[in-house]
Amino acid sequence: MERETKMTEMAAQARKDLFAYPYRSMGYRLKRTIRRMAGRKVEPNDRYNWPNGLLALGLLDSYAAYEDGARIEKAQAESILAAVRTYCDRWLAAGCKLYYPDNAINGMALIALHRITGEDRYKEAADRIADYLMQQETDGAGSLPYRPAQGNGHIYADGIGMVCPFLCRYGVTYGDGNAVRFAVTQIRNFLAMGMDEETGLPYHGYQYENRVKYGIIGWTRGTGWLMTGMAHALACLPADHPERETIREDFCTLADRVSAYQVENGLYSWQLGAQEGPVDTSGSAMILYAIAVAVRAGVLAQEAMSGVLCGRKALQGYIRDGRVCGALGECLGFGMYPQVYGAYPWSLGPVLSLFSVTDGSGD
Repeated sequence: MERETKMTEMAAQARKDLFAYPYRSMGYRLKRTIRRMAGRKVEPNDRYNWPNGLLALGLLDSYAAYEDGARIEKAQAESILAAVRTYCDRWLAAGCKLYYPDNAINGMALIALHRITGEDRYKEAADRIADYLMQQETDGAGSLPYRPAQGNGHIYADGIGMVCPFLCRYGVTYGDGNAVRFAVTQIRNFLAMGMDEETGLPYHGYQYENRVKYGIIGWTRGTGWLMTGMAHALACLPADHPERETIREDFCTLADRVSAYQVENGLYSWQLGAQEGPVDTSGSAMILYAIAVAVRAGVLAQEAMSGVLCGRKALQGYIRDGRVCGALGECLGFGMYPQVYGAYPWSLGPVLSLFSVTDGSGD
């Protein structure tokens, strides 16, 4: 019951954070208003960003666990579904505004809600996300920059996990081959141009035109983003897809190399090679979640679950009243990884997802 108890705690907190994040003080709102009135550019008030998308994904993974027979009370499952519906309905009512490609992570919730409810408005919203992504300007190899409007052509590992799971799920679910091809292109290009030749680990990103790789090698959360994108793609792609076997082999190789950096307690340091540095619960959860998804999809052997369950047990010690502590703060760009650790949506969402896709073994 330990797994279900922790899931209940985290799901309750995730429902709260889904509508509270990002936390904005009165001072912040006042400064933003003054800047806007002065004609200066301000960041959009985006409450459907990637951290919230991770929370929604975690909640829907826990709802799927209920559908699969996890010992979760029906009332709790209904409250989870109601929260995600409210979250998405508010977005739809506001016109489904899309500011950046990473908004696409919310599309996973839309596809799930369409399946669960049968309401076409969720599918229509998912259509808008797919159209938005495939209308963006790409680099010379067909990859989608993390911030297309900046015009710098920077490709981030983060983008693989934020965009490709949705594109693959959308394309396979609704028979859109272009969406699937676009997702596969993102993955194949990153594996070809964003990896370190010596270690086989990913850089944080790269730029196609100048052939330069950026950031550090083996940033744990970036590695988790990449592996999550690949695992979800493999879980969607049909067995006869021409690129599936190549991506499967690359994922297995990467998972094997990454697992070698798992520290004694089952987690991963904030940078894979920094074995004596602090662990990062967010990146650890993403890596473990990706491996669990791959095992469920038959990509990895069942033996890979031993490391996952070891890590899940360690993560239990970081859960405090439903929040997941020990997560590295928000990355500010290539090479900028503030060593500030706390409880954030990007630890809560992935840990909830991890607990939801694994059974009670190891409790």
